[in-house]
Amino acid sequence: MRQRKRLIVPAMLFGAGAVLAGCADAGGPGGSPGSPSSSQAPTADLQISIRANGTDESARYHLLCNGPLALEQGEHPRAAAACALLDASPQLLVPPAANATRMCTQQYGGPAVAQVSGTLGGRAVARNFDLRDGCGISDWTAALPLLVDQPTGSLQ
Repeated sequence: MRQRKRLIVPAMLFGAGAVLAGCADAGGPGGSPGSPSSSQAPTADLQISIRANGTDESARYHLLCNGPLALEQGEHPRAAAACALLDASPQLLVPPAANATRMCTQQYGGPAVAQVSGTLGGRAVARNFDLRDGCGISDWTAALPLLVDQPTGSLQ
């Protein structure tokens, strides 16, 4: 009999947790599942600047996300894909360490550069992207939904 009581209590607690989690997904009073509340702070608030020729700004975007969902106040043409990418791979905006040992091909992808700055998950972020070598091309390609302006040349 004692063994049975030990199994019932955890099962009841698990069931109560599942019910409460279901209520939390409803978005609160008047909310719908998956819809971000207007009073919630964005999980990503980023400015993206693209310089296709390496010097003159060719595009500037503002991206606002609530987890994987894009918020309408942002001005990013691929916001849904960019927010999903950042939610799945937040380390994308962590610059490689200066002393990191990366083997990079000496392949030039073009003069394009991009700067991403703002906050992600409540932390300040700043990351530069370029196409000056194989590592830069790889990083740029991984961040493509975020860096909307695709440079011409070897990446197309």
